[in-house]
Amino acid sequence: MMYYLLLTLAIVIFTSIAHVILKKGAICAANSKTRLYTHPYSIIAYVVFAIVAFASIYAMKGIDLKEFFALNSLTYMVIPILSFVFLRESITRNKLVGIILITIGVIIFNF
Repeated sequence: MMYYLLLTLAIVIFTSIAHVILKKGAICAANSKTRLYTHPYSIIAYVVFAIVAFASIYAMKGIDLKEFFALNSLTYMVIPILSFVFLRESITRNKLVGIILITIGVIIFNF
């Protein structure tokens, strides 16, 4: 069971990373003449999403679906942090309140 929980947390992290890479690809494609969907960053993000999809199927074998998706909602906490660090996006008070509420909800849901 612990293995599947750790795998699910890895899925959360890699999903969040893929979203940030996809956003970076969109920014770079807008600043250049390349197409959004074929930009190298976008393609890397698609590959990460595909790997995460297969890992998700495997993780769902070992934990309940409700727990998987409750933990998966932690991406809403990780993405703003990664976008702050790597994309220099601001974390507003509303985003911070949302992150806190989601985290509390996941904790309550799992008890």
